[in-house]
Amino acid sequence: MGKLRGFGAVSLLTLVSRITGLGRDSLMAGLFGSGWVLDAFFVAFRIPNLFRRLFGDGAMTAAFLPEFVRTEQESGRAASAALFRDVAGRLFRILLALTVVCELSVATLLIFTPLSERNQLLCELTLIMTPYLLLICMTGLYGAALNGVRHFVVPAFAPVLLNVVWLAGGLAAVAVVSDDLVRVRLIALLVVVGGVAQLSVSAYSLRRFSISLRGRDVVGVTQSGIQAAGENPTVARDTTDRVFRRMVPVLFGLSVTQITGLTDSVLAWVLVAPEFMQFEWLDRFRLQEGTAAALYLGQRLFQFPMGVFAVALGTVLFPRFAAHAQSGRRDELSRDVLHGLQLVLIVGIPASVGLWFLADPISRLLFEYGRFDSQSAALTGLMISGYGCGVWVFSGLLIVNRVFYAANDQTTPMRQGIICVGMNLILDIVLLPILGELALPVATVISNGIQLALTLELAATRFLTKSISALIPVVWRTVIASALMYSVGQWTLSLLAAKAEDGFAARIPLVLVPIAVSVVAYSSCVTLTGLSLRRLMHEPLWINQSELPRN
Repeated sequence: MGKLRGFGAVSLLTLVSRITGLGRDSLMAGLFGSGWVLDAFFVAFRIPNLFRRLFGDGAMTAAFLPEFVRTEQESGRAASAALFRDVAGRLFRILLALTVVCELSVATLLIFTPLSERNQLLCELTLIMTPYLLLICMTGLYGAALNGVRHFVVPAFAPVLLNVVWLAGGLAAVAVVSDDLVRVRLIALLVVVGGVAQLSVSAYSLRRFSISLRGRDVVGVTQSGIQAAGENPTVARDTTDRVFRRMVPVLFGLSVTQITGLTDSVLAWVLVAPEFMQFEWLDRFRLQEGTAAALYLGQRLFQFPMGVFAVALGTVLFPRFAAHAQSGRRDELSRDVLHGLQLVLIVGIPASVGLWFLADPISRLLFEYGRFDSQSAALTGLMISGYGCGVWVFSGLLIVNRVFYAANDQTTPMRQGIICVGMNLILDIVLLPILGELALPVATVISNGIQLALTLELAATRFLTKSISALIPVVWRTVIASALMYSVGQWTLSLLAAKAEDGFAARIPLVLVPIAVSVVAYSSCVTLTGLSLRRLMHEPLWINQSELPRN
């Protein structure tokens, strides 16, 4: 694959983003505690986040980036800039209409429907944060264009801006306001302010590459941008239409997957509500108050290693996949895909093991402050362990789906996504009476594992010129090293826990020391098996290093 240009910078900035994100989540937990106020905020925040994953860095990126790369390669910067203007203008109008409809719907619900205090707060926070969906989705499109011109820094830095605004505003709210309901509304407003900052920085950066969105593109009263750049108007219109046609199956496929997360949050909100739990047959599905917040925080923790490595890797690989697919270079595509999956396994499997056995001490270190008590931290730790087991699954799926999107096949991931969401709902119903709150993350991991297996098999059949057995030399080394890592790490944790006292200072070594020992044990074991981690960053490991991809 050669050197992954931009991977180091993206990984570093993603790490900064995750750290500042954990800071803001820790602030929210300590400020509001694990109760219905924090539950309401995180459920409301999931709605614009859902649209971000669909229109922003999800469906639109998957549909737009390959077309943008192709246009750049075949027709030059002027044509790709014009394509961006056409797509961005149309997307803005769609998002604006969607935002207005959502705002009017929630406002109507607030005005004409009698609501409990907790449901009224949920609606109010949704009303405040809905405009963020327009801002973050447009930021996602700008980020896709920046990635298309091989500029990865600003898209990776954009989430840091939101976190900084959120943290600064949250600390100011603590100093100025004492009422929880006023504080949480103020922080919701600051989310929108952070979205404005993200979009502004992204737009400014893209302008440096002679790509920008003009006012007449937004209102849609001018001729096609691609036509203005000198191309046939029919071809220009077809190019933009093709992006949105390809977006539809991706939108549907991603929606069924992302709605799984939103559904889990809604279940966690509903199954603690007194107005719903009055039915006896629902009693076996009852969840603890604070489950929605714990669910959100648990997802944030598993997204930490996934974001630092897998998302950064996928961001850098996607334009390469698209370029290989558009040029018909199947050998190069196969090599990059298998290399990406090997990297995912070598990092994802030990990350899953580490989050599983360190979930409770991590939760206590990050969140057990202020009004977030030990019971809330224990529930959050349970969610971290459940989601943590699936880091390698979610990371692998992220890479494999991008292969189909790069080849302009948005339908296959959609079909697999439908299977995934159906399986997830069935598992939720079956496992909730057995596992309680843990059922929600466990069902998600199992269903995504099934989706990964199905999608990988199809990708191997259609796109790979080399067998997926190329993953075997990494898998067996990783499994052996992870088993040793767990044994050493768990033993270290047990020794420290037996002598630990309560308090923040005592919690730090319970997390950092086992992590350090585990990293040393894992890397040493992997090295002893003959695998160089540094070398793997630059080239894949084959069963036989002299073996070349078959034609």
